[in-house]
Amino acid sequence: MVLLFTPNTLCPSFLLFLFFKTNTALPGKDTYDDALLIQELRQNNAEAFIELYNRYHVQMYSWLIRFVKLPEFAEDIIQETFLKIWEIRHRLNPAQSFPAYLYRISRNKAFKSLKKISLDETLRKQVLIQFEIESDDPEKRLRWLQYQQLLENAVNRLPAQRQKVFKLCRQNNKTYDEVANELGISRNTVKEHMVKAMQDIRQYFYRYGEISLILLFCSPVLILY
Repeated sequence: MVLLFTPNTLCPSFLLFLFFKTNTALPGKDTYDDALLIQELRQNNAEAFIELYNRYHVQMYSWLIRFVKLPEFAEDIIQETFLKIWEIRHRLNPAQSFPAYLYRISRNKAFKSLKKISLDETLRKQVLIQFEIESDDPEKRLRWLQYQQLLENAVNRLPAQRQKVFKLCRQNNKTYDEVANELGISRNTVKEHMVKAMQDIRQYFYRYGEISLILLFCSPVLILY
C-alpha cells in the first residue's frame, strides 16, 4: 500500500514517527533511482520520502559527525534537513542531484548549530574534548595541522598593517602599548586593527573551515599563532 498525504496532513511529529517506526516500503525500492523517488515524493508519497531518508541517513551522519562532532547535533541536523526536504518537496527537481540538496540544507543548518555551540561554553568544551589537539590519533593531528594552515592562510589575507599588528600581538605576545610604540600609532589604532583582524579571520574560518577548527580558533585558551 502506498502512503499518500496532503501537504497539511504530514506534520513534523508524524514525520519522526515515520522515520523510526514504520515498516512500510516501496515495492522493488532497490531498483528506484533518486529521480524516480523524487517524482514520487512530489506526489506526497511518504514511502518514497522514507526510502530517501534510509538511503542517505548513514552517509549524512558520517559527514556531519566529522563536521559538528556531537552525535546529538548530527542527528538533529539530519532530521531538520529531511523535514525541510518534505516542506520543499514540490520544488525538488528530479534532474538535480538529491545529495546536493541534502548537502546545501544540512550545511546551512550545521552553521546555525555552530552559532549555538559557540555561545554555549559547555557545548563548546564538549566539541573541543572531541578534538583533543595533544592526542596521538593521526587524524586529530592532521586536523590540527589543517587548523594551523587555515589560520596562516587567513592571516596572510589581511591588509599589510593589520597583519603586522596581529602578528606582533599574537606571535610575539606584545601588548597593545608596545605595538603602538613600535609602529608609531596610537593604542586605539592597534586595538581597532586587532578587532578587525579577528573578525576577518573568523569569517575566513566560517567560510573555509569546519566546526571543530572554528571552535579551536574561538577558544580563549588557544595560542592562535
